[in-house]
Amino acid sequence: MFIYERVHPEVLLIHLHGFASNVKSSKVLALRDFALKSGRFSLFAMDMDYQHTTTTRTLEVLDALIRGFCQKFKSLVLSGSSHGAYVILNYLRFYSSQCVSRALLFAPSYSTLKLTLEEVGQELAKAWLEGKEELSFTECETGLELTIHREFARDVLEKGYEILEGDRVNFPTEPPVDLVIVHGTRDEVVPVEHSRIFVSKVKVKDYKEVDDDHRLSGTFKTLMEELLP
Repeated sequence: MFIYERVHPEVLLIHLHGFASNVKSSKVLALRDFALKSGRFSLFAMDMDYQHTTTTRTLEVLDALIRGFCQKFKSLVLSGSSHGAYVILNYLRFYSSQCVSRALLFAPSYSTLKLTLEEVGQELAKAWLEGKEELSFTECETGLELTIHREFARDVLEKGYEILEGDRVNFPTEPPVDLVIVHGTRDEVVPVEHSRIFVSKVKVKDYKEVDDDHRLSGTFKTLMEELLP
């Protein structure tokens, strides 16, 4: 499923939802409503199904989308929530940014694999890490039953997709596009300290900490008005 609202002829915002989410999420619906009412940008969002594939394949799909939309719009803004931001950061690391002008990262996951292992435990994930079987567990924040592709972890490890490894940040000090990061100080999924480490070593256009949770449920609508094109 996808959402495509061609409201503005020159600017398109591509939003990537979080890991255990889809285009029915509150952020996507809020973005759609804002785009239609404000007319400030066009919007594209699609179900990414991260857990059913690998990050490499997801990046290839994103690259195809960006290349195509660059033929229709003068400027693309990438927007990502949690793991969606993880994918965007890796896109900026390994692909040409083309007509992308800015990336908005909401409660970014800089180390999705590490956070997953912390949640499920190394023992349960042993065969998954070796690419031998899928990983099934109940996601703590949403309560959803997740099954992650057996090649997901091995792909991340082989390609080096983790952005944050301890205090080491695997990202250019000078980003190829402007980065805007927002993180909630009450985030219990991705610690706000991860963003603090990232921005201490990477030059970002703007960094905001807000009194909110991982979903930014109390501040997202206000942030849209302030940060979106």
